[in-house]
Amino acid sequence: MIRATLDTNILVSALLYTGNERKILEAAIEGKFKSITSPAILDELGRVLTRLEVGEHEVEGYLIRIMEISEVRIPTRLDDIEIRDREDIKILECARSRASDYIVTGDEDFLSLKEYDGIKIIRSRNLLGLLDPKKT
Repeated sequence: MIRATLDTNILVSALLYTGNERKILEAAIEGKFKSITSPAILDELGRVLTRLEVGEHEVEGYLIRIMEISEVRIPTRLDDIEIRDREDIKILECARSRASDYIVTGDEDFLSLKEYDGIKIIRSRNLLGLLDPKKT
């Protein structure tokens, strides 16, 4: 089974909008792949949703649902990696915990890396193609 760490931007889009990101969330709910996350990613998701004025109870419900459909990992810190946005390191730490095959993101900084320590960095549409190759 495919294992993927979803960047916070993918999770926010999946929860608040329709589109490929929502389809990815639905695929995780249906068990078509395993979502891998961490407390740091969940914390950032909660902060972003709150900043976007999503209600407190709704944010709590979203976080619980993401935890229900995901494997929550406690990754090892990465202090020796060069990355432009240090806030993004939590995604690499989670994926590198040997739990993920892919990082799914819309972040151009991540996408420009293409791969990190054997983990492919892809867009949401690429993950959908892997999950259902007949539709690509």
